[in-house]
Amino acid sequence: MKKMIYLLFIISLSVYCGSKEATVEKIIEDGVEVVLNHIEPYKIKGELSNLILEEEFVLDTEKDEMAELGITDMRGFDVNSEGDIYLFNSPLRKGDMVYKFDREGNFIKSFLQRGQGPGEVQFPSHQRITHQDNLPILDVRQRKLCIFDKDGELLEETRLASDIRIAGGSKCLPLENGNYLIRKLSIDPSFENYYLVLSLYNSEFEEIKELDKYHIPNWEKAHKVDMMFQISLWAVSDGNIYVGNEKKGYEIRVYDLEGNLLRKIRKEYEPVDYPEEEKKAILDEEEGTPGEQEIKKKLVFPEHYPPIQHLFLDDEGRLFVMTYEKGENPEEFMFDIFNPEGIFIGRKSLRVFITLALMEPGGSTDVRVAMRNNRLYCLHEKESGFQELVVYRASWE
Repeated sequence: MKKMIYLLFIISLSVYCGSKEATVEKIIEDGVEVVLNHIEPYKIKGELSNLILEEEFVLDTEKDEMAELGITDMRGFDVNSEGDIYLFNSPLRKGDMVYKFDREGNFIKSFLQRGQGPGEVQFPSHQRITHQDNLPILDVRQRKLCIFDKDGELLEETRLASDIRIAGGSKCLPLENGNYLIRKLSIDPSFENYYLVLSLYNSEFEEIKELDKYHIPNWEKAHKVDMMFQISLWAVSDGNIYVGNEKKGYEIRVYDLEGNLLRKIRKEYEPVDYPEEEKKAILDEEEGTPGEQEIKKKLVFPEHYPPIQHLFLDDEGRLFVMTYEKGENPEEFMFDIFNPEGIFIGRKSLRVFITLALMEPGGSTDVRVAMRNNRLYCLHEKESGFQELVVYRASWE
């Protein structure tokens, strides 16, 4: 039986809950610190935890000026350290696939053409902007990683090792120590199960360590299909990798860039029931291909939603975890906020557009929300079906 050593200790952080003194609970588990958070946030003296937002501007694909630029479908976005915004157009559209705006929302330029030449791609999977403000683009079909500078100029192209299987949900992010964080596809010999595996690789594309693995059923072969199959959630910030897996519950693991586990962040939560009306709407929907209708017969619906559905960090090290708990306004969800030490300090209701387009060509850019330079960026889907990127000025009190 795996030996586990638990050590509960008290931290002198001048922590209070209301007028009653409280302590941040931590344990040591297999030599790793685990921060234990409860339903209510800790009240820490001097810690600013109330996020105040003020809308600044909106980039709306329904506007004529956006259509004239050729932006029809925001597949995602990212923001560099200077506040420049990069919108990722659908890879299935003609024309450029990346559009750059300045920090005030003014269009600067577009780049990234479809093709097979240097700096051209066929099915792009947009990665996250690096610590050097470079933009990596993984071409799923040509198995190459293109890295562009902040002005859209090609810096380098790298071919992935032949034994790294990639698909629409794959990722390949260069890290500041020369390693790569790669999410690849793995298929068992029976072809009944697919897996997306998150691993660290060195500069020679040799695997260093597997960080996470999650299952995607082969819907054609599986006898049953979970409606909410597990999802791996990850982010990179300030030299650390944050990984969550819905199947492991409300736990975020924090690794360094060499794959060493530094900390676990756990939180108690109230389960959110999976609504019967949503189940009925899915089963009663008559549209779809014969194959999709056949899949519906195999669906198994959960009693509850998973505890988390997305995560991101700001540039000061605060961790935001998106739950399935409904927010204060329509289409909003509650986000739990943790300080850089993994301590639960507050909550915020936000509206963010999340999809599960994991395996489609060029899909699954994970950035639907970002926070940089005291600004919050949220991608929304409008009732009309168009997308908009709303930019807020953020402050803390």
